[in-house]
Amino acid sequence: MNSGKVLRMGRIVAKDGKHLVIALDHGMIGMTKGIENIEETVRKVAQGGADALLVNPGIAKKIASYASGRIGIVMTIPFDPSFVKLAVKLGVDAVKTTYFGSVPLSEEKYNQFSAIGLAAEEWGIPYMAEVVPVDAQGKTIYQIDEIKKAARIGAELGGDMVKTAYTGTPQEYKEVVKACPVPITVMGGPKMESTTDLLKMIKDSVNAGAIGGTIGRNIWQHKDPERMTRAIVKIIHENVSVEEALRILGE
Repeated sequence: MNSGKVLRMGRIVAKDGKHLVIALDHGMIGMTKGIENIEETVRKVAQGGADALLVNPGIAKKIASYASGRIGIVMTIPFDPSFVKLAVKLGVDAVKTTYFGSVPLSEEKYNQFSAIGLAAEEWGIPYMAEVVPVDAQGKTIYQIDEIKKAARIGAELGGDMVKTAYTGTPQEYKEVVKACPVPITVMGGPKMESTTDLLKMIKDSVNAGAIGGTIGRNIWQHKDPERMTRAIVKIIHENVSVEEALRILGE
């Protein structure tokens, strides 16, 4: 890994090799409850101890002053290498592309991933490749073989880390981590009904070898995003139990 990537990676992954990234890039699908006031949400999760934020280019510019020296920024970009150069100009710490689809990939998508990986290498910026297998109806496939393929593809095509779904058990996820030669950050997915289930998923994924999570709605749609962030940070960085994390939340 070149020095640019090393330095930037150190701003989105803590010294213990783990992280919590708050996914705030949902505005591309329209106004979403919980991020109406993006600056207020950013302030809450930063105070909760999050390591980095995942945002779109416009929001990266808007929150730059607050984030500087306080929290890392990962920027979601389209499959266009020119946006990698933009990310470097904006001073963000990593780029991320999003792919929800079938695996293996089509030749066109393969080439698109490869182009981003090459540009990220050229500009010295870490690349988070989000690869999530879905069925014909667009629903996430949580089967272990599909997640293993997705994670491996993200790494093979230049991802310095891969964001993908949790398979359901730590035993299975250990196989996913083992099959992927770069770090895995688990995605939060749709808003869960049970706080306990969310915390257990994060706990189990980290125990299985993931470096942490890139979580969105399950944090900023909670009634207390700051406290929820703090509870998850304690699990990831301090290895507290789910029960201890629930006490932090007052649940």
